[in-house]
Amino acid sequence: MREIVLQLKAPQTWLSEITSKHPTTIRILDCKPSETKDGIRQLVEVTADQDQLDKIVNEVKANPLVKEAYVVQTKRGKMLGSLLTESAFCGTVMRTDAFCRSCLFHSKANPDGTVEWTLAFNKREALTELLDRMKKEQVDVKILKLSSVADIENLTAHQRNLVQTALEEGFFDYPRRITLRELSKKMGISASTASEVLRRAERKILASYQTHETTRATEERDGEVSLEDQILKGKRS
Repeated sequence: MREIVLQLKAPQTWLSEITSKHPTTIRILDCKPSETKDGIRQLVEVTADQDQLDKIVNEVKANPLVKEAYVVQTKRGKMLGSLLTESAFCGTVMRTDAFCRSCLFHSKANPDGTVEWTLAFNKREALTELLDRMKKEQVDVKILKLSSVADIENLTAHQRNLVQTALEEGFFDYPRRITLRELSKKMGISASTASEVLRRAERKILASYQTHETTRATEERDGEVSLEDQILKGKRS
């Protein structure tokens, strides 16, 4: 599996418009493609002061970038909603073998108005399709980094779920934002089980990475052009 970091002009989104006007926290909990070509279904959580919450939700519903919105209050100062919006980039990613490692909607803009978007992909065709789409949309995109990442496909569903949660909660950060005991409690398993599952997952990831790096070194020694060189050469031409 490969990972690429792209730099492009920050796209206009309903989330950036709302958060720039109101002191609110909006989390995108999940997203999936809808029936339309570039339609995206997003499960979102809106948190704000109770006296401002209704106003914020009404503005979300009225935003021209939001096609449909179904929102319910789950507790004081918090609402959960299902939104239908559109994104050419997200729509393209969801219909290929590429995966978002960072979210365009949550990406913080740089001083020059650009954002960084990290994607993972197995097949070059997925990346080529996305770059071609950006070219058609006249999006100025720059490749900042293209590298290999460990293949996690060999992990079990339980291992992937635990590793993903550990990453999101900051278990691998320094200093850690969540302890092993807290992580295991969140996952509903014992600390010893969580530790063992993580060790087995890490062993698989490291072994996969080592195998990939060995294969890559052999290809370069044999004079084969790497995927990185092919893509970067294509973007420069």
